[in-house]
Amino acid sequence: MATLRMMSVPSPRAHSAATLQGMRQLVEAQGAPSLESGSCLWVEKRKFFFESVPPHRPIHLRTRDAARLFVHGAAAIRYTCEESEGTSSWEYICDTPNYDFASLAEDARRRVRRGLESCEVERIDCDLLAREGREINRSVLEKHGRDMQSFLTDEARWKKYMAVCAHLPFVEAYGVFVKRRFCAFSLAAHVDDYAYLLHTHAHTEYLKYSPMNALFFTVTKALLETPGVRIVSQGLESFAERPDLERFKLAMGFRKRALGRRVIVHPFARPIFSKPGAWLAGKVLASLKPGMEDDFATFAEAVRRRRFIAREAHA
Repeated sequence: MATLRMMSVPSPRAHSAATLQGMRQLVEAQGAPSLESGSCLWVEKRKFFFESVPPHRPIHLRTRDAARLFVHGAAAIRYTCEESEGTSSWEYICDTPNYDFASLAEDARRRVRRGLESCEVERIDCDLLAREGREINRSVLEKHGRDMQSFLTDEARWKKYMAVCAHLPFVEAYGVFVKRRFCAFSLAAHVDDYAYLLHTHAHTEYLKYSPMNALFFTVTKALLETPGVRIVSQGLESFAERPDLERFKLAMGFRKRALGRRVIVHPFARPIFSKPGAWLAGKVLASLKPGMEDDFATFAEAVRRRRFIAREAHA
């Protein structure tokens, strides 16, 4: 049976659900500007693109609220709403009562057992992540060909982020060790009755030991047994299709929960989301920061899909 050990943390820290102020500290430590509004934050996850956080809270966005975000520089706004008000999307969640090996697909069950034979999963402190987590991040981003210029790989920004996480009572850190070598980690952020898993990364040199399976299983089980936690979330549907990652999440006992999502585009920004406009915008972004053009192209294509786009907020 999987057990969660403690390391460098004298006793389990009683978690408290995040406040808007706490969530703002977390996202701004990642380098993402944000605005508070009602029950949510509006976070600039991409340049000129604002998204509602936390993503599970539905919002009824009024025209004047959208206008306020446009004044603050938003070219597009994406948010969660009631299914009747938006288009169909989903998030990956696990809310299985008594989550255990029986909750997993057969192949995932074998990998978890193999992972638990080689790996130790423990609660850790953010000091360890500040010292050693960045190399794990770099390994993951290099493997997937993602932008290496981010808070995940920059030493000063990563240490600053970990210093903030260490003082937020709704954030917990978990690590995986193989032969006492730190090789994988995840953060859990408690928001309402949710626990969001963030930055679930494993060093590529240790993947043969199945650390991700051991980490997902042990942490998900521990969180669902925590008072006040009803749902563990791995986040929303991605703009870019990632079938391998989806298969992994579903095999680990997560499911796709339907929800409504809307994208509202500023009237002056609509041309840049057309195919010619996106091509030109990509060239401009590439001149500012290599790699940004691919991210924007994926985003623009998603915005053009009928299931994502909406042009007006509610009155």
